[in-house]
Amino acid sequence: MKRKFLSLLLLSFILVQAYAQNFISKEIRGERGISKQFISVDDDQLVNFNAAQVKSLLGLNANSDLVLKKTEQDQLGFIHYRYYQTYRSIPIENTMYIIHTKNGALKSLGGSIVTDFDQSIDQRSAQRLSASQAISMALNQVNAKQYAWQDAGLEQALRSQMKDLKASYKPEASLVWYNPGETINPRDMRLCYKIDIYAIQPLSRAYYFIDAITGKALGKKDRLQSSDVTGTAVTAYSGTQTIHSDKLGAGSFRLRDYSKGSGIITLRGNGSDYTSTSKNWTLGGIDIAALDAHFGISETYAYYYNVLGRNSYDGAGGALYSYVNAGSCDNAYWNGTYMTFLTRCDGNPGGVTGIDVAGHEVSHGVTQETSGLNYSYESGAMNESMSDIMGKNIQFWSKPTDIDWRLSNDMGWIIRNMSNPNAEGQPDTYHGTYWYTGSGDNGGVHYNSGVGNFMYYLLVNGGSGTNDNGDSYSVTGIGLDHAAKILYRTNAVYLVPTSQYADWRTACINAATDLYGAGSNELTQVQNAWHAVGIGAGGGGGCNTPTGLSASSITSTSATVSWGAATGAVKYKLQYRTGPPDPWTKVNNISTTSYNLTGLTPNTKYVFKVQSICAGGVKSAVSATKSFKTTNVGGYCAIQGSTGFEYIKRVKFGVIDNTSGNNGGYGDYTALSRTAVAGTTQQISLWAGFTSLTYSEYWEVYIDYNQDKDFDDAGERVAFGTSTGTTKKNLSFTIPLTAKNGTTRMRVVMNFNSYLNNPCGSFTDGEAEDYSVKFSGGTVNAVAESDLKQNTLNSLVVSPNPVRGSSASVVLQAAKAGSVNIKIADLSGRILRSENISSIVAGKNNYSLRNINLLPGTYMIIAQQGNAIIARTQFVVDK
Repeated sequence: MKRKFLSLLLLSFILVQAYAQNFISKEIRGERGISKQFISVDDDQLVNFNAAQVKSLLGLNANSDLVLKKTEQDQLGFIHYRYYQTYRSIPIENTMYIIHTKNGALKSLGGSIVTDFDQSIDQRSAQRLSASQAISMALNQVNAKQYAWQDAGLEQALRSQMKDLKASYKPEASLVWYNPGETINPRDMRLCYKIDIYAIQPLSRAYYFIDAITGKALGKKDRLQSSDVTGTAVTAYSGTQTIHSDKLGAGSFRLRDYSKGSGIITLRGNGSDYTSTSKNWTLGGIDIAALDAHFGISETYAYYYNVLGRNSYDGAGGALYSYVNAGSCDNAYWNGTYMTFLTRCDGNPGGVTGIDVAGHEVSHGVTQETSGLNYSYESGAMNESMSDIMGKNIQFWSKPTDIDWRLSNDMGWIIRNMSNPNAEGQPDTYHGTYWYTGSGDNGGVHYNSGVGNFMYYLLVNGGSGTNDNGDSYSVTGIGLDHAAKILYRTNAVYLVPTSQYADWRTACINAATDLYGAGSNELTQVQNAWHAVGIGAGGGGGCNTPTGLSASSITSTSATVSWGAATGAVKYKLQYRTGPPDPWTKVNNISTTSYNLTGLTPNTKYVFKVQSICAGGVKSAVSATKSFKTTNVGGYCAIQGSTGFEYIKRVKFGVIDNTSGNNGGYGDYTALSRTAVAGTTQQISLWAGFTSLTYSEYWEVYIDYNQDKDFDDAGERVAFGTSTGTTKKNLSFTIPLTAKNGTTRMRVVMNFNSYLNNPCGSFTDGEAEDYSVKFSGGTVNAVAESDLKQNTLNSLVVSPNPVRGSSASVVLQAAKAGSVNIKIADLSGRILRSENISSIVAGKNNYSLRNINLLPGTYMIIAQQGNAIIARTQFVVDK
């Protein structure tokens, strides 16, 4: 009995595991073939995690895999498994997935990986340039006067740093899957060579991505992550400080500290050592900047190690190299390997070496080794903000009497102001005043970082006011120590290369929950601080943003919009419009989760969004917008696609042969019509068009057979199938006997990567077109379901078939007695012959079809009793 009990227990455990894994593989899937940024696993869905089985756990494509990059255990007992993704063993750039476990059980997971690959991805790896060709093309993009591998001093310094006599900055090429843009997009992924090119005149370092088939430069990823400052000021120092240096012998010291990790090594710009005859250092002229840099990096290492438990930038005690007084002026940067601190353009000897600047640059290295935030647009602004935040944490920890939230204040040269970003031309609200929308500055990384900076300032110190969205906020500060640990944990545990500001808020919530608990004040203030800068709802009240927006019952002048109930909402605020520059129409104090819009304009696209109003007037963030299109006067639901990538190029259906081209998402071709006979099999041919690259498309054809002004009835989705590229797609379908005679509508829908399964509403990628079809030989009125069941007893048989003479025998099986009209029609629906037979009995009836004077071809014989078609069949004349 005990053995049986244990067997049942084991079986139960296996079934629970299988269910949970199936749940996870579905739950991680987000929009457009990319994973959701973060999901948590409830305690009642216990899943024991096995790192070797992560592919099956997530339900990945057979050709894809996750490669374990790093495993880390934190002080809370969590183990974090950090992966990158491959396809056919080639890395996918910008992918990162982090699985969080505790006591061997899966707790949460998230990041950015491809869950559903574009069907045409394998066609993009058919041909390849050579690696040397790709490097030449990348060098043409850079077109520098001098490169790092051409500088013997830099090459020797690298070999010393890496302890590798073969180390060089000379570029090499490796294959990756890459797509331009801020996020991963399966449809745009291309096989590329990834090439690291470091130029020193003019200064730049970036990964360049060269299409391995076409040789086109698709994008780059900057590796120099700098302060990028301009301005004038006097140099200020950190006073006399205790530092460590390396003693070589009596009266011989060099500026190296081997008491911390693998060393803090401060060098001249040419890679040579700073030296001294005494352990008490004094350096004259611009050389004094080396002491500020050395002290700043030493304090940065100590802060990360003593406060955050991190051993150097890489977590493994990696050496921290700094090159001081190299190159031009008024800048400092992390280049992916080490720090460089430049002189001041105004001649100030201290250079760009303030302690918060030193902390800022090392923190770029930390980000490189943890989240890997891309250095462009929102993720780049977050990267910069993270370095600003950590730079100030280090300054306040090292110099507690110097509490100033202006960046580089100890140099007397104000770069940014975290307590008041607007003062230095930065936004303090997401998409608010001063939000940068251009492509310069890598998409505004040094401008839009103000949002994260101000959020952090409020989280530490507290504050209240009204943001640029008109939302009031109130934050109670949680202090530097708790705030710093929350922000560091987001970088070390939750963020990934393509994370955006909204993801950072989620990461902060997760980190605060991990560190201080789900009901903690820290968590509440994290929510309040992000609400203050226009991202998400405030904390404490659980005022969540509405989701699940949809539109239904769409007519030419009205529509019902709805959304899911949001936690904490007392009422909702709805806003809708036709699009910019039209103003938003606002509807306040809605007490339900739907609203009927009236007075709309026919055949017009509208967008709407919803906001929760919670107790005390607290507002959630505004939801993402949802769109719908009103119908034309005439009753059919509207449909609207988007043709940025693909469109319906051509439709051929009988006499209809329409090369329509790009219609912006919808084409009304109901003026084009063809006739068809009920009961016949039809073929429609479809072609896709593309604005540049080609993709896999999913086709659906709908016909309103019963002419009730919709496509909702059974069987009205008449055909569907997929095509690749510009290849013609043929679809076949049979018009049912129940199709109603007269003119009706046919709708053709083409969508990228999946079937819509919906002939109405708006969709993201593809197009729809409407045509007219005129049926004959069908029902005069719609046939009731009971009649259809009765008609299953009816049948027509023509013998012989094909007919080669002037006559044929017809057997009519009738379910009931009564007069029957026998018709012969061609396949265009023209009635060629009609004859009434009054002596029809219930059962078998023989009828002779005489004087057949028809041209060779296919015809239809139809039996109509009253207003209903009771039977029909095709026959062939072959004379």
